[in-house]
Amino acid sequence: MFDLVIRNGTVIDGTRAPAYSADVCIKGDRIVKIAQHAKESAKAELDARGKSVAPGFLDIHCHSDLAPLAPFQPESMPYQGVTFELCGNCGESLLPSTAQNRQSITEYFVSTIQYPTKGIEVTVNTMDEYAAHVQKHRETINYGMLIGHGILRGCIMGFDNRSPTAREMSKMEQRLDQELSMGAFGMSLGLVYPPSAFAEAEEIEALARVVRAHNGVLTVHMRNEGPRVFEAVDEMLGIAERSGVRLQISHLKIMTKSLWGQSKRLLKKIDAARERGVEVNCDQYPFSASSTSLTVLVPKWAHSGGISAMHERLKKPEDRLKREIAAELESRGGPERVLIVTTHGYKPQWQGKTLAALSKEFGEGPVDTALRVLVECRCSVNCIYFSQDEEDMLRILSRPDISVGSDGYNLSYDRSITTDIPHPRSICTFPRALELLRDKKLLPPEDAVYKMTGLPAQILGLTDRGILAEGKIADITIFDASAVGQVGDYKDPFQRPRGIETVIVSGQVVMADGKLTGRRPGTVLRHKNP
Repeated sequence: MFDLVIRNGTVIDGTRAPAYSADVCIKGDRIVKIAQHAKESAKAELDARGKSVAPGFLDIHCHSDLAPLAPFQPESMPYQGVTFELCGNCGESLLPSTAQNRQSITEYFVSTIQYPTKGIEVTVNTMDEYAAHVQKHRETINYGMLIGHGILRGCIMGFDNRSPTAREMSKMEQRLDQELSMGAFGMSLGLVYPPSAFAEAEEIEALARVVRAHNGVLTVHMRNEGPRVFEAVDEMLGIAERSGVRLQISHLKIMTKSLWGQSKRLLKKIDAARERGVEVNCDQYPFSASSTSLTVLVPKWAHSGGISAMHERLKKPEDRLKREIAAELESRGGPERVLIVTTHGYKPQWQGKTLAALSKEFGEGPVDTALRVLVECRCSVNCIYFSQDEEDMLRILSRPDISVGSDGYNLSYDRSITTDIPHPRSICTFPRALELLRDKKLLPPEDAVYKMTGLPAQILGLTDRGILAEGKIADITIFDASAVGQVGDYKDPFQRPRGIETVIVSGQVVMADGKLTGRRPGTVLRHKNP
């Protein structure tokens, strides 16, 4: 007798193979049989007639490091069909730290993210400690971890703008090796965010070789995604070629109006590197607006010394600082394209307003307004930047060899907990991707699902997930392919997506009829070194 049988569904198995009609039979946490009209009985059955049965969606790029430590129920990811999140991206991870610098690491990490932190106490310093915590408390879905280069650097040498000494470099390599040995999937770079941005190629290459030794992945938020995006791609392709590391370019996009329409050229450059033998992959979220800290307007040199030091500089800005903020603001489309979405409790009345609107309200220029917001909110401000071209985004989305990644968070729908305005990518990345690919006829369903399942599983070495096959872990998402899609928008993102009905993690139904069941079979998945 099986524990669960999903009957009458259309199986899209995550391999790009044609969809077919079958029953999926589960015993324990495994798929044990896939067949037409399975005759065996089961303790429970689900009728998936008219629905698509796919592997659980794998979010290869997210920032939900704190979600397993939260005293509330994170839910926005399972509601969009996600069964696994890879955390620690963009050089900003919760790990590593030591007992001595845990407080400063946490302060930096929290200042860079858009996540409710009330009631969360961070006491874990290593992969093993993090995994043990999640194993004890259990979660709805599964998590994996990258080691953020900025946090690694901060842990070993602080947040100053300088090169590491030979001793510090050795310590970074040793600590990275230690965390990778504990099961981290690789290292992430955030080359637009200090202190990761302070690193030169020699430092990155040395750490990339450590990642390569573990057959891990090096992910990168490139040094520039705007006017110098092609230079930034060349930098990372060169590092990957010289070190032999497997490279993952995060949230591939072009973020400056002067280069709109150049996505064809960008994709050709990446394809040419693949032809040379560079192992390079990419991910993307299906939106033409990005979201990150307001501090990205601040030049890198002004970040030296960490948050407190930058805050002091912004209180008494010199002319050079103002000029460089003005240039970056213009590159991102101007103050009317910068929407403040969270001030972490400092100035909630500013949330939902653009820098242009606040500038008018304050009666001062946009640069002075940005400085005022940063100073009064102690540099802890997140914004949405409307600085991409829709056609570029769709061209990248239409590639079956580029994964879908939310760049978001597993949030609570409780508005007393999530009090800010998150980017809708935290709520509906995967339903929106399916909707766009369907309605604009960019890819068939088999390729669309592959971008969210088989492809990221292959990149991360998750051999027992990402495809539906006998013997694989039963992580499954059931959805209505004709109805799945986004409901909310940038001003009101808290609308549950359409069409995601059932989610199964390790054989347990964690969402049924569009509602969480309360089951928590999730844990931390660890990278298995060869």
